[in-house]
Amino acid sequence: MQTLISDLRYAARQLRKSPGFALIAIITLALGIGSNIAVLTLINGILLRPLPLGNPEQLVDVHNGGDGGFYSLSYSNLVELQRRTGSKMDIAMDGMGGTDANIVGFGGRLQIHQDEVTANLPQVLGVQPALGRTFRTEENDPGKNHVLLLSDSVWRRVFLADPRVIGATVSIRETPYVVIGVMPKGFSFPADTSGQNSVWSPAELGDNVRADITSESQVYGSAIARLPAGISATQVAADLSRAQAQISATHSGREISKRIAVVPYQKSLNEDARKPLMLLYGVAVAIWALACLNVTSLMLARAISQRREQAVRSALGATRARLIRQSVTESLLISTMGSVAGMLTAQGTIKLLWRPITRNLPMTNAVHVDWRVVLLLVALTLLTAVIVGFIPALRTMRRDVQHDLQGGRTQTASAAHNRLRGALVVAQLAITVVLLTGAGLFLRTVRALREVPLGFTQQNVLTGGIILHSPRRTNKTQSPDKQPDMVHLAYQPLLDRLRAMPGVRAVALSSVLPMRPEFRIMLSANLDGKKLPSADEAQAEGRVASPGLVDALGIPILRGRFFTDADTPASPVVVVINQAFADKYLKNQNPIEHTLSLGDGRFGTMQIIGVIGDVKQGKVDNPTSPEMYLGMNQITPGSPFYGVVTAFMEVAIRASVPADSLRAQFEKALNSVAPDATTTDVKTIRQAVEDSFGSTTLTEYLMEGFAGLALIIASVGLYGLLAFTVALRTQEIGVRLALGASRVNVMGLVLRRAVLLIGMGLGTGCIAAWFAVRVAQSYLFGVKAHDAVTFVVVLAVLGASGLLAAYLPARRASAIDPMQALRAE
Repeated sequence: MQTLISDLRYAARQLRKSPGFALIAIITLALGIGSNIAVLTLINGILLRPLPLGNPEQLVDVHNGGDGGFYSLSYSNLVELQRRTGSKMDIAMDGMGGTDANIVGFGGRLQIHQDEVTANLPQVLGVQPALGRTFRTEENDPGKNHVLLLSDSVWRRVFLADPRVIGATVSIRETPYVVIGVMPKGFSFPADTSGQNSVWSPAELGDNVRADITSESQVYGSAIARLPAGISATQVAADLSRAQAQISATHSGREISKRIAVVPYQKSLNEDARKPLMLLYGVAVAIWALACLNVTSLMLARAISQRREQAVRSALGATRARLIRQSVTESLLISTMGSVAGMLTAQGTIKLLWRPITRNLPMTNAVHVDWRVVLLLVALTLLTAVIVGFIPALRTMRRDVQHDLQGGRTQTASAAHNRLRGALVVAQLAITVVLLTGAGLFLRTVRALREVPLGFTQQNVLTGGIILHSPRRTNKTQSPDKQPDMVHLAYQPLLDRLRAMPGVRAVALSSVLPMRPEFRIMLSANLDGKKLPSADEAQAEGRVASPGLVDALGIPILRGRFFTDADTPASPVVVVINQAFADKYLKNQNPIEHTLSLGDGRFGTMQIIGVIGDVKQGKVDNPTSPEMYLGMNQITPGSPFYGVVTAFMEVAIRASVPADSLRAQFEKALNSVAPDATTTDVKTIRQAVEDSFGSTTLTEYLMEGFAGLALIIASVGLYGLLAFTVALRTQEIGVRLALGASRVNVMGLVLRRAVLLIGMGLGTGCIAAWFAVRVAQSYLFGVKAHDAVTFVVVLAVLGASGLLAAYLPARRASAIDPMQALRAE
């Protein structure tokens, strides 16, 4: 320990003598280690950290897996599956209802998310409330489900952590609920929810929902199960799929999937994030390797400049092992300081990118530094110290002590030493080519995504979701003739108020707006009362929209017209389709001459009155699906789509002023019409388009940042090598100048070596990039992996940067005073 302390003190003194070297090495390692820690923190929180649930490895997600899609199960379907398989698994459901709402307590008012679940959900998850009790089985029965579990966050913020809240009655959407428990701190379900402001209540499950799989009152949700000991997810999936095939055959004609998929629950949450995170980690490792190569090169140069000192210490009795240990100790000190700076850099990077991280990655509530990240940081620090310290020390120890004691300080390094440093620079340049190529391809991908015709305007359009919580909202127990007409009671007054706002050009409501697929419905329809020859039924995504939608979004009308105020419940039922529907089912025909009817006979015969242009509804790179638009003004209480209208609608406000300036006015107008209504995700449509790019944009940001770091590190490495070479050859250059060499010749002497290294680095990197970019192929859009333009631009940028880094030492060499150089020892 005394020797270690002595070595650390000596290393600290050496670094104080060379502050420039120490600063460059520490900053370089901070960038390399910091990029790794930033990505590892995300990987740890999203992919590695076990869910805060009891034995989370036993939890699986159960869903319809037909046609390669991902669809929720109905509760009655789940009950039938368990009956046919005799399954002893505990299976629960969440997401069976409930929406964003407001809750009021003595601590204030808070917007929360209410999730309706089966009563056994806490049992299946293996969690117990911190206060109170969980749900009882009978609390899923009608009339008994008005009980509530609070999240810890809601308990603390709304009820000031008062334990007396148990048994209290609170109101949500003017419906009373009795608080029966408070969940543990940090608990969040679904587990990918980033916010903690949630409450849970039992879903209302009547006899028709439990027993009749064909009932129109089916309740859908996300099913999660706990596997019995010794049973695999594959076995369960096979058993359930056999039973589901029997159910589908029994109820022919109904839209029931034929296959059930069972996947580990945590995998179902983070699967989409796995590929981009692993890609980013590979890039971060490359940055770390660059940093290590750069600092190793600096340590080699430093070892050469200290070779006389090392020779003296060796002559005085220091063993080679002792000298190597001293070098590794110095590198350990540098690595430790670089790691501390890297941790700060990583945390700053995550905070800077927190908004795109939370929008594009799941389970971000678990992203923070814990013992795993600290352990990885320590391991990375030690590995870095060994790499950057051991290799230079071992290389230096091979030198002849007598030769070093007799040599002058301007003696040139050995040819083997120069080759090693040159190889390090070539490796840095090669890695940089790979990273710059990847960044260039992602940059072109995002540019191509932004240039895709969307079919609607992005100029000054504000969008937002609307959830009505008025007591006038539809009551399922009421007969249709007693249900209030929310279209005329709420939505029409809201549209009138919004149109009256200064600067507003057009306003409309729709169940789905572009790039906001919160609420989607698949419909089956017959053409002219007959099934299509090419398919049993026409499949299309259903929309409910108000007049003026095409004006609010700037959607072109290709044939006929869109809905008007004349389309009322008293007029014939009409429908509008998009071009994708016409191309698929009515090719080379005039759609206006045809009618549609829903496959199950609901809503009667609908006359096609118009065809509108295709609109990108989900991701920009996905093809547009066939769509059918129903007129909101023709939806009345008791009609099949009235539940869609009352459940959730979205507003589009097009203005002649910046859309962001309308937020407050929109909230005020909605509050005046429906004081307890809730808005969701209010943003401009331009922001919605940006968010639709998903992890591609986040990956592009990080790739560009990493590529920029790589370019800086590689340029600094080349500059350092040539500057050191010039310093070692000062006397030689002085002799050349004294004997008549021109300044141009001296610059050429330095630049020739630089051009050779740059050429080798670019060539090697180009070959490596040619194979490496295949990994990113699935992330690209509108550009090929082996895009010639990207490769040429990358080689030109890196070549120019390398030549600039080489020019400065070459210029310094040409400016050497021959007399001063000849006087040097």
